[in-house]
Amino acid sequence: MKRIFPTFAVMLTVLMFATSCLDDDESQTVYPSDAAITAFTLGNLNCYHTTKSSTGADSTYKTTVVGSTYPFYIDQINHVIYNPDSLPYGTDVAHVLCTITSKNSGSITIKNVDSDTLKFYNSSDSIDFTVPRQVSVFSMDGSNRADYTVRVNVHQEAPDNFIWHSKGSNLLFNSAVDMKALTCGDKLLVFVDNGNYGTICSTSLSDGETWAVEGWNANKPVPASACRNVVEKGGVIYLYTRGEILRTTDGSNWELAANANLDRLVAASSTRLYAFDKTGNMVSSADDGQTWDVEALDTDMAFMPTQDLSYSLQKSRVNPLNENVVLVGNRATGTYFDDKQAHVWSKLIDTSDTSNGEPWMYLNPNDVDTLALPRLSPLATVGYDGGILAVGGHGIGACTTEGFTRFYFSYDGGIYWNLRESFTLPEGFACGSAFTMAADSDNYLWLICGQSGQVWKGRLSGTSGTNNQTSFTK
Repeated sequence: MKRIFPTFAVMLTVLMFATSCLDDDESQTVYPSDAAITAFTLGNLNCYHTTKSSTGADSTYKTTVVGSTYPFYIDQINHVIYNPDSLPYGTDVAHVLCTITSKNSGSITIKNVDSDTLKFYNSSDSIDFTVPRQVSVFSMDGSNRADYTVRVNVHQEAPDNFIWHSKGSNLLFNSAVDMKALTCGDKLLVFVDNGNYGTICSTSLSDGETWAVEGWNANKPVPASACRNVVEKGGVIYLYTRGEILRTTDGSNWELAANANLDRLVAASSTRLYAFDKTGNMVSSADDGQTWDVEALDTDMAFMPTQDLSYSLQKSRVNPLNENVVLVGNRATGTYFDDKQAHVWSKLIDTSDTSNGEPWMYLNPNDVDTLALPRLSPLATVGYDGGILAVGGHGIGACTTEGFTRFYFSYDGGIYWNLRESFTLPEGFACGSAFTMAADSDNYLWLICGQSGQVWKGRLSGTSGTNNQTSFTK
């Protein structure tokens, strides 16, 4: 780049002198007085990634980011220029080639990072955008100048990496023997079994540190078993207790949905509730518990889990009318001590079909032992990042897996479970025999720990629950 002063001053002096020497009879050239930047586009940039080699050593490789695919917004009122969609983590913005266009071809300058010196902009010179830079444009007649602040935004978190935030500890969870977390509107509800009684705790999804005990208008104490009989369907929370199915949309105000004779409420799709009845059948209801249909199974009910139950609901990637309910848990330790793996069942649902649809399928894990989900207790699963995420405590029965050491992830609806290196538990995580997990609409994962009372909130870097801006106005 070339220094602008005194060069720029000399240029303006010569221009004014030449204009003043024109004969009165000659028409004078009128130069525009507008000063504005009308377009800003990045060229290609280098992006550096760190990975591990086959020997475990760190290695770095380079890719190219096409800068023109990241539109820049020009705020002509506040004179700020920025990219709403941040560049990928690791992008080198210290050596940037860019194209800047001004109105009426006004002269463009860039202020030095560490001084007030202005330099002429040249599209072939690289610019350091690791900090906001002042870019100025001068009108052709030299009478006006407009200063802009240019910010080149880059993701500050490595992609596909879990970023955790501690939300402190909650004394309400210290005495928990069982727990279940569900999102309800803008709240996170945690149903707690304290041994002899139940509690419903809530916090705002934007908070996590301040908790309240929800009111309960059912005219009876909150049952200790509530955490084992609560599901979510279509934004409504359903709870089975004492022969009644109650529902709420806010966690505080409950109403009677139906009377039912069930053993346990276990799962929900977008159209049905699923439960175990008193006769040992899997049943479902399409009318909020008023009537129940016996579900078909592809094998014996003896393979159905009865403890450490959790479920996830996933929409089909190819057909928006199809969804899959995956029920995960363990069989009773006393009866089935030799089980080493959790038991997983799946049901494919066509939401346009009012019938029971396909039978429940037992996903037998014994064919590939190393890719099965271990028999952990407690055990929690949620739908996350296009798959199912599972984590749990120590192995029970014939399973000797150490507890709370890793996440397990299934891409195929619960058939095979893989370790995913980027899914890691937070440093300092501590949990007793009660644990629950939930995922909210902004892709945040919540971990609620019994005994220690810890609350953690985190998500994969680069994920967001909001839509990216797709149109830009200058």
